[in-house]
Amino acid sequence: MIKRQMRTRLFMGRGKPAVTTYTGGEKLIEKVVNENSFPNIKECAVYLHKIEPRRSIDGWRSKIYRFQGGTGRDLVKEWASKSIEDDTSSYRAVYYDEHTDSYISVAPDTKMLVVIDGDTHRAMKKAYSSDGSNLSLDQMSREFGYPSSFIAKYMKANGWSHNMDIYTNEEVLSKTVEQLVDETVASKRNQVMEKATKSYWKSIERDADKYKLLQETVLGEFKELLQDKAKPAKPIKLDKAVRDYAVVLSPTDLHYGKHGWKDEVGEEYDLEIARERLLLGTQDLINRLPDAPEKIVVATGSDWFHVDNELGQTTKGTPQDMAASPARILMDGCKLAREHIDLLRGVAPVEVIFMRGNHDRHSALFLMLYLDAAYEDCDDVTVIADPKLRQYMTYGNNLLGFTHGDGVRGVDLPSVMATEMRKEWGETETHLWFHGHLHHEKMTETGGTQIFQLPSLAGHDRWHYRKGYTQARAGIKAHLVDKELGVVGSLFSPVMHE
Repeated sequence: MIKRQMRTRLFMGRGKPAVTTYTGGEKLIEKVVNENSFPNIKECAVYLHKIEPRRSIDGWRSKIYRFQGGTGRDLVKEWASKSIEDDTSSYRAVYYDEHTDSYISVAPDTKMLVVIDGDTHRAMKKAYSSDGSNLSLDQMSREFGYPSSFIAKYMKANGWSHNMDIYTNEEVLSKTVEQLVDETVASKRNQVMEKATKSYWKSIERDADKYKLLQETVLGEFKELLQDKAKPAKPIKLDKAVRDYAVVLSPTDLHYGKHGWKDEVGEEYDLEIARERLLLGTQDLINRLPDAPEKIVVATGSDWFHVDNELGQTTKGTPQDMAASPARILMDGCKLAREHIDLLRGVAPVEVIFMRGNHDRHSALFLMLYLDAAYEDCDDVTVIADPKLRQYMTYGNNLLGFTHGDGVRGVDLPSVMATEMRKEWGETETHLWFHGHLHHEKMTETGGTQIFQLPSLAGHDRWHYRKGYTQARAGIKAHLVDKELGVVGSLFSPVMHE
């Protein structure tokens, strides 16, 4: 018989261990086991708890184990004959107490009873399973507050592995199939949300890095550029028009920043060539205007830039042949847009409207905000700062629509205009659409609407050459829109190749 002394029982719950003190009880245990037969320590502890309920079932179980070890008597063989490290049979040194909803095992180092509450045990199983959180040992240690060595031994005692299901035997026996299915689906959904959340934050980090790079390479120069406010334009004298008309001029698909090597694609194309084509073609159109228009509508954006990010890719992420770094393309492209507008405002007041392209969906917004700020105090330039992919304006008896051309099909454009601009559609007689994207000019008429497909000034790169998209005649076009009669004429300035 062991001495009557203070004994401790290690109780490990989620978070931090707690210690409970027990004294006495050996005589009662000896009396009970001498007079009765029990299949295991659990049943013996339950019996003792009924006799003396001031000590819990777990307390009696711990006391029995200690009494058994102290006396050397083999009271109950099930616990004494096996250790937590035993892998030679299906025996598991972890037991479930349904009365207290706890799992009891033998601590391998101290030979003390380790009790983990049911919620923590079940959470640990779900966390380690690949159908749950699929945590590593170190992650389990951080999550549940136990040493990694204990976690490893506890999982070994339970026979846990990553490819196990998320349910304990007790859960499987106590729940319906429908409940288990619902919980499995919920667990999978949580996994998806966790991964989606992690992916989201990783994207935030990547975007933050991109913004930092943008800030370091572009925004400083951009701020300086904005300090240079627009100055009065040098007027270009034209005769007064007999009838009011507007010029719709669109430098669509300039693809500023595209690179083409003559030996490889048949012609050169770079930043300077793009600039020359734009300014010389526009000057040619001005020289051929019959008289002074009431205003000039510049529909820009629409693949004005060839790339849309620091990686030299389109908005969708397709790599491109570039004539310069993305930062230089953006900065010089903004300056060129101002140079182009300043040339036109010498003829008539200018309205700038944006058609964001598939190459520069974001960069076009950048250009729009820049031009809006640059011409903020200018009476003869109006920048329509609107991010929508389809833009509209009325001019006299005309309703005009502008879009890049990669979205709504041409045949559907009339009905889209009639729906989105219902009031203006009914108040005007002439309905006009202008779009780019395909790099060659064409005019169709359908649904009571004239649809003008605009040409491109851009040269070829390797992709266009490889696909055989080299047959369109490059140039820039101006449409003359009579205030009452609609389009009454057009002018085309082709690119003159050497």
